[in-house]
Amino acid sequence: MRCEWKFCTQRDPSSVSSIMTPPTYYFSFLLLLVLEPSAAGGEEAGPAAGDKNVLLIIVDDLRTSLGCYGDDIIKSPNIDQLASRSILFTNAYAQQSVCAPSRVSFLTGRRPDTTRLFDFNSYWRKHAGNYSTLPQYFKEHGYVTMSVGKVFHPGISSNHSDDYPYSWSVRPFHPSSEKYENMKTCKGKDGELHANLVCPVDLSEVPEGTLPDIQSTEEAIRLLKLTKQKKSSFFLAVGYHKPHIPFRFPKEFLKLYPIENISLAPDPDIPRNLPLVAYNPWTDIREREDVQALNISFPYGPIPEHFQRLIRQSYFASVSYLDSLVGQLLNTVENLGLSNHTIIVFASDHGWSLGEHGEWAKYSNFDVATRVPLMFYVPGVTNRGQPQQNIFTYIDPLSPEPERNIPENVKEDPVELVSLFSTIADLAQLPSLPECPVPSFHIEICTEGQSLSPYLITSKDKRGNDEIVAYSSYPRPSDTPQWNSDKPDLKDITIMGYSMRTPDYRFTAWVEYNPITFEANFTDIHAQELYFVETDPNQDNNLFNSSIHSNLLTKLFGNLKSGRSFN
Repeated sequence: MRCEWKFCTQRDPSSVSSIMTPPTYYFSFLLLLVLEPSAAGGEEAGPAAGDKNVLLIIVDDLRTSLGCYGDDIIKSPNIDQLASRSILFTNAYAQQSVCAPSRVSFLTGRRPDTTRLFDFNSYWRKHAGNYSTLPQYFKEHGYVTMSVGKVFHPGISSNHSDDYPYSWSVRPFHPSSEKYENMKTCKGKDGELHANLVCPVDLSEVPEGTLPDIQSTEEAIRLLKLTKQKKSSFFLAVGYHKPHIPFRFPKEFLKLYPIENISLAPDPDIPRNLPLVAYNPWTDIREREDVQALNISFPYGPIPEHFQRLIRQSYFASVSYLDSLVGQLLNTVENLGLSNHTIIVFASDHGWSLGEHGEWAKYSNFDVATRVPLMFYVPGVTNRGQPQQNIFTYIDPLSPEPERNIPENVKEDPVELVSLFSTIADLAQLPSLPECPVPSFHIEICTEGQSLSPYLITSKDKRGNDEIVAYSSYPRPSDTPQWNSDKPDLKDITIMGYSMRTPDYRFTAWVEYNPITFEANFTDIHAQELYFVETDPNQDNNLFNSSIHSNLLTKLFGNLKSGRSFN
């Protein structure tokens, strides 16, 4: 089915065409069998589901460049609207700033040291332990669990099946146009098609006349209608590709961000005293044809300023394109009468650098790479005192003055994505997950992330200030930037950068790592970093060598070594 963008954004999201391709029809047929067990000649299995559905929206490479996080440039009215009805965490952090390890971590409730996934090339059930997942837990408690788009990272890390049938009631859905994402579909100034980084498109000219995230939104809307019709409790995870590279989006969104209004990163230089092991050389974007044409030196660049502005413009436009689709999805929840019965969670798998520290990727322990948007909408709780109707009205981000919503329920403590599993289970009033012992490789169901549900009751959780820490880690193959520094295979990892973010500091220790025994050697320290959040929020000045902080460094190193980041 071909679709002009204007039609897609302005139509009523509930009126999506019922025309299905054969794979989609088959998928929906299987779902109907799951929703109505008698049709398959069987009895309903498992305990009864709760009275709250769950919609989990996972976004790829989205940093906190949103209006609800104080960004005055970005047009994100629909996500901002969700934030204004949610509890919003301003300091949420991924456990590793790369797709597969981060997703496996928060979907299993285990840290990368436990899943033993630091790359894309292993399946945790075979490689580490047969850990249950968040959707699996809901499936075992009577929910119909469904996956649309990029939820688990496809490939070996999810057993080439998105962990089906363990996690999902029916086979996960992937959009048919997904296969074109990295192909030569970007029209250049020469009129030819290229595999570019910057790739605004005319939908009438792309293969199938659509894009993956549009298809995922349409499929998610179909599934919402099916579950509403059958009155089944559901756990629906929808994974969006954008703003992940390439920046391939409907070109109409460029008009929101005139290139002459695009500024450069406020801190485009490599931080003072940064150890070389901490730097990532952003090899992903170097592989794109338009970037290769710039003939940028490896590993430090820099990218010409005019192209820096193009990258930032395209990232911002991709965010607004994403926002429009999220708005359509949420408006369908509203139109189907599900907004008062559905918990909605919105999160990104990690952040992304747009020239900060001279970097153009994720692949680091800096806040800009690990910090993510995170919000929880719980009907009757987070929107208490607000109108119970018209909760999610679609707002066109392309309108001249899109409505801005300011979140009121904001929490500033550092929290972790690994807490998603236990938090969502608690919000749905499923049995609470036990805390994992050390080690926990032999235990199928437990959590290494502390539930965030107490934040919905009080201003802080029950931890003391010294315990409010978010842990991250990143592997490196060498002390200096290499072509595989961003995404080293497990066998090539020799150094692990363990990092902790407190309300006051970002502290990182780069230590020897053995990829065969999965052991970190904290007696072999390659480098360390210390940044003060209040005076250096962008982490531009590494103060580790300052002797006046020796007592603090000793304390932080001890906390990092003995902290919850290791199993």
